[in-house]
Amino acid sequence: MLTGEAIVFDWMKRRIQPLQARGSLGFQYQGTADPSRYSKEEISDDVAFSQIQRLLRNVKKVLIVPNTFSAANPPKQVLDKSSRYIEIEYFTIV
Repeated sequence: MLTGEAIVFDWMKRRIQPLQARGSLGFQYQGTADPSRYSKEEISDDVAFSQIQRLLRNVKKVLIVPNTFSAANPPKQVLDKSSRYIEIEYFTIV
């Protein structure tokens, strides 16, 4: 199950700021060489968990989501390339 704590844990481990401007999407994360990292230094699970406990209230454990998406583990394509796209225009009547 994906929880807020798991997302924050992933950000901590990847050493990225959630609201910073990025040159790529989160699932394109490239590991320690990723330019979106604010530090190239690795962080242990224990230190990340300690930071989460300081940041969020009443966190007793974090369910770690295995195989988070990254450049090495991209998500599967959702749309079939043969799908037809429909362009919908909208307007406001004044």
